[in-house]
Amino acid sequence: MLTHTLISPDWTFALWAVMLGLTVFAFWSETTNLGRTVSGVALAMIAAMILSNVNLIPKSAPAYSLVWSYLVPLAIPLLLFKADLRRIIPETKGMFAAFLLGTVGTVIGTVLGVLILPLGEDGAKLAGIFSATYTGGSMNMAAVGEALQVDSALMAVSVAADSVVGKTYLVFMALIPALGILRRWLPSAIMDQADREGEEVVSHATETVSLNLLHISFSLLLSLSICAVGYASANFLGVSNYGILFITALTVAVANLFPKQMMKLEGDYEIGMFFMYLFFVVVGAGADVIKMFDSALIIVLFAAIIILCHLIVLFLGSRLLKLDLAEAIIASIACASGPSVAAALAAGKRWRALITPAVMLGVLGYVVANFLGVTLATLLS
Repeated sequence: MLTHTLISPDWTFALWAVMLGLTVFAFWSETTNLGRTVSGVALAMIAAMILSNVNLIPKSAPAYSLVWSYLVPLAIPLLLFKADLRRIIPETKGMFAAFLLGTVGTVIGTVLGVLILPLGEDGAKLAGIFSATYTGGSMNMAAVGEALQVDSALMAVSVAADSVVGKTYLVFMALIPALGILRRWLPSAIMDQADREGEEVVSHATETVSLNLLHISFSLLLSLSICAVGYASANFLGVSNYGILFITALTVAVANLFPKQMMKLEGDYEIGMFFMYLFFVVVGAGADVIKMFDSALIIVLFAAIIILCHLIVLFLGSRLLKLDLAEAIIASIACASGPSVAAALAAGKRWRALITPAVMLGVLGYVVANFLGVTLATLLS
C-alpha cells in the first residue's frame, strides 16, 4: 500500500522549502545554548526524521537525489581548498589508529552476532554485507550483496535495518560532544578549540559580513571543474564508484600546489558547509523507522550488535592509546558511514583539520570493505 505524504516527492519547490527551512533552523539553533550543546546538525537530522516518519515529507524524492548526487561531491572541494597537508597530517595521525580500531570492532561484532543470533542459513551472507557496510558504507553493502548473490527480499530488509540503525548511530555520534562524561573520560583538544571558535562566532554574529561574489563564484567554478574531471577520470578507468577519490586527490593537489592562493579565498568553506547541512537534512528524512519495525527485527538486532561492538572497541582503544575524541568520532563515521558523511560531520562541527583525513579514511574503507565482507562470509559459511 502506498503511503501518501503531505508534501509529495514531486512537489519540488515545497520540498526544497522544507529542506532549506530545516537548514535555517540548524544554523539558527547554533546561536542558542541547546544548539551549541547538541549541535545544529543533530537537531536538523532529528527534525527531518520526525517529519518524514509522520508523513509530512517523503522519505525519498528527486530533490534528495540531487543533494546526494551533486551537492555532496560539490561540497568536498569547497571544504578542502585550504587542506594544507603539511599541517594536517602531523595533527591527525591518531585517526588512522582509530579507524583500525573501528574496523576491528566491526569484525568482532559481526562474528559475535552470527554466533549468538538465530540468523539461519543466511547468516554468513548477512555477515558479509553488514561487515562491509560498517567498514566502508552503504555502497559496499550493495557491492557485496551482488557478489554473494543475496536474495533481493533479504537485501531490502537489510537496507531498511541499516537505514535506521545506521542513522541512529549517526545521530548519537553527532550528540557525543554534548556528553560531558565521555569528554572528560576521553578529552579532545580539537573539540575544545571548536567550542572556543563557536563562541567567537556567536559573539560576532551581529557584525556585518561582506560577501565576496568573485571569490564565491570562482570557488564554485573550480569545485565544479574538479568534480567533472574527477568523475570523468574514474569513468575512464572503469572505477566510477570511486569518483570521490579522484575528486579528493585533485582538490588536495590544488590546495597544496597553490596554498597561498587558496588561503585567500573567502566564502568557499561556508558554502560547502551549507551544502553539507542540506545533506544531513536528507539523511534524516530517509530514515524509515516504521519499515524497520515491520521488517525482520532480528536483522536490526544484528546490525545493532555490530555497531555496539564497533563503538566499544573504538572508545576503549582510543582511551588506551590516548587518542583525541573528535578524531575517534570522525574515524568511526568514516569507517561505518563513508567519506562524505564523515567529512560533512567534521565540517558541521567546525573540526576543519579532520575533513581531509575523514575523506581519505572513508575512501580507504571503500577499498577494503568489499574484500573484508566477502572474506568473512566465506569463513562463516
